[in-house]
Amino acid sequence: MSSTATLTGLHDPTSSEYKKARRRFLRTTKNRDNHVDADWTPFRAAEKKYKARFPPPDLSNVLDLAILDGARQSEVRLGAWVGRHDATEWKEIRISGEGGSSGRKAYILPRIPGLVVLPSYVSHHEQRDLIRWSLRDHVRSPNETNLDTHYILPEAGIWNAFLQSQQTDGVDEIIQPRALSSSTPERSENPEVGPRKLISNDPASPDNFETIATSPKAPASPSSTVSPASASSLIRKLRWANIGWSYHWGSKQYDFSKGKVEVNTTLRGLCQRVVRSIEWADVFGGADQEKEDWGSEDQAWTHWKETYGRN
Repeated sequence: MSSTATLTGLHDPTSSEYKKARRRFLRTTKNRDNHVDADWTPFRAAEKKYKARFPPPDLSNVLDLAILDGARQSEVRLGAWVGRHDATEWKEIRISGEGGSSGRKAYILPRIPGLVVLPSYVSHHEQRDLIRWSLRDHVRSPNETNLDTHYILPEAGIWNAFLQSQQTDGVDEIIQPRALSSSTPERSENPEVGPRKLISNDPASPDNFETIATSPKAPASPSSTVSPASASSLIRKLRWANIGWSYHWGSKQYDFSKGKVEVNTTLRGLCQRVVRSIEWADVFGGADQEKEDWGSEDQAWTHWKETYGRN
């Protein structure tokens, strides 16, 4: 059964997919604390609401700009999840360079100053190129992945090891668990028993940056129960790869002690192209925006087209 059929079924209370999801939901939540959401931040509450598979989230208050694009109607219909184009106030702004000549559009939301929405900015062809690049060139040392905590991954990356296994005479490399290695750090986080503890940090600012930067961030403990696994089996468990500064999932903060990994020119170039294509005067230069206090960076946006991505 296709994923599209499954998504559609989740919106139909008479479908087998809906009934199965409902049974699973009731089974997994029957012992849940009724006040589990008492300490959730607004972001966490929204995340839990809209990322839930069941019950299907109500998207009637979600801005969905894809609806405005006639070329994407088939995509919207097949996706099953549909919001509204008028869920909140928005304004189309100018977009120049390659973006403007390719029919791309940009929008701002007056209620969220500084946010720019760029629907389908990256073409399908470029998306495919980025996928190939990320798997082949980015998902490898020194960029950490979710698998690095538990396995000693090949220097060339798990994807390239997987490709090797698919060759006619290729060998499916066996990846060893990190817990079996003598190189495992002695000081690491002890895995907690029971429900995952939610972390709510104070927003980062110049005032608390030093505290954040110097607070100890022990590496996560590798699992002692995982077994040696083939590259072809582990590739299915790959979830993310770090970009730039190392993110410490245990504390939900960046670990500046590891230093910054250089951002590849492929990704850097895309980000620079996006920033240079936006007419930032439309974002920050309006009458309403002039009243906003952006501190010492108040007029930095006027130079972003020249300065962004150079450091």
